[in-house]
Amino acid sequence: MTFFNDYMFLLDSAVIWAILIVSIFCYGLLIELCFINPRNDAWFNRTQNWVKSITITLSTLPLLGLLGTITGLLTTFFRMSQENGFNAQEVISGGIAEAMFTTQLGLIMVIPGLLLLGYLNSQRNKWVALGL
Repeated sequence: MTFFNDYMFLLDSAVIWAILIVSIFCYGLLIELCFINPRNDAWFNRTQNWVKSITITLSTLPLLGLLGTITGLLTTFFRMSQENGFNAQEVISGGIAEAMFTTQLGLIMVIPGLLLLGYLNSQRNKWVALGL
C-alpha cells in the first residue's frame, strides 16, 4: 500500500492527465474502428476521415511526455531555489520522478496506439485490394 502513497503526487500533474485522456480517446476510437464496426462502405469512409486525425493525435503523446519532463525539472529547480538546498534529496527525487514518469508514460502510451493504427491501415488496404 505504500507504493500508492509514495506516488500519489503524480496524479497532481496536468500533463499526466492529458496523456491519459488523449490515450483513452485514441484507443476508444481505434478499438471501435478495428474491432466493433462492420466492414462496409460507411466504415471505410469513416476510417478515411479519422486516420489522419488519429495519427496526429497519437503523435502528441511523446510530446506531452517531453512537456512533463520539462515541467518536472522546472519544478525541481524552483523548489531547490525556494529551499536554499535544505532537504535537497527529497526535492530532487520528487521532481525527477515526475519528469521521468511523464516521459515514460508518453512513450508507453503511444506504442499500442501505433500498433492499432497499423492494424487499421492493413484492414483498410485489404478492403481496397478486395474491391469491396
